[in-house]
Amino acid sequence: MKRSVFIAGTGNVGKNLLDLIYSGDMPFTVAGIENRRGQITGKHLEKTDVLNFLNSPSEHPEKKSFDELDFDIYVDLRTASKDGKMELETYRKAFEKGADVVSANKSGLANHWQEIMAKKNETGKRMLFEATVAGGLPIFSLLNSSLQGFQCNYFQGIVNLTANYVMRMITEGISFDEACKMAIKEGIGETDMSDDLTGLDSARKAIIISNAIFGQNLRLKDLKYEGIRNSPDKNMRLLVTAGIDEKFTVTSRIESLETGDSFLRLDPMAMSMRMGFVGRSTVTVSEDTDGPVETAGAVLNDIITLA
Repeated sequence: MKRSVFIAGTGNVGKNLLDLIYSGDMPFTVAGIENRRGQITGKHLEKTDVLNFLNSPSEHPEKKSFDELDFDIYVDLRTASKDGKMELETYRKAFEKGADVVSANKSGLANHWQEIMAKKNETGKRMLFEATVAGGLPIFSLLNSSLQGFQCNYFQGIVNLTANYVMRMITEGISFDEACKMAIKEGIGETDMSDDLTGLDSARKAIIISNAIFGQNLRLKDLKYEGIRNSPDKNMRLLVTAGIDEKFTVTSRIESLETGDSFLRLDPMAMSMRMGFVGRSTVTVSEDTDGPVETAGAVLNDIITLA
């Protein structure tokens, strides 16, 4: 019997995820979708049900309580809360219901990693969160499959596309306001980009990387971080850097890179990371474009893995 999925959030990533799901034969069914304006549930929602809901969510304003919902996998694509408490409470309830969790939402994991993982372990459930750090760029799935025989001791990456895109456009003579409009038009920037531009989004990802890859138990409040600069030079990028030498360190800040660095050769819509290991050479992974469909693909892969 196929497992059932409940999807919370129907923004750019959510809509692309639903397109991907209904474009093929999936090993799971969609049993519910909700956003801020409405909710639709059923044992096996058809594509027409989903399209009708997306076109007119306000026609489905009555929502079942979380306890009344029936699903096997909860997919969190909601806008991140500032303190992560909303996400923490939702994941706790999902685990207690006997459900696994897939998340593209960073705030809960960045603010309450220890509590979330403790509840997951207590209930024996699973949680995957590939899309929380680098959209569609594989990090955790790569480390947990092809590279699981090696210990990662270094990570550096461009993990916030919006901030780096805006800075790069500014270096090409485009005004800050126009660069922000361009990011929205490209589908990589939200209407409110404050989390990206202040560095908050990148900092959340730095905490998740620290905890998931390097076994730390950090919270967002433990990290001082930087946002973008309005007058950057062409070699500047907003980077997350983490690693273990004699001790563990992590930063999320603007770095001035050496000319010729591979990060400087990337296309404006690209994401990239490099990881160092004990006993093998550095691995660099990049993609030319990271947008909603790529992020949705990472979410879908997590769902299929659990299903």
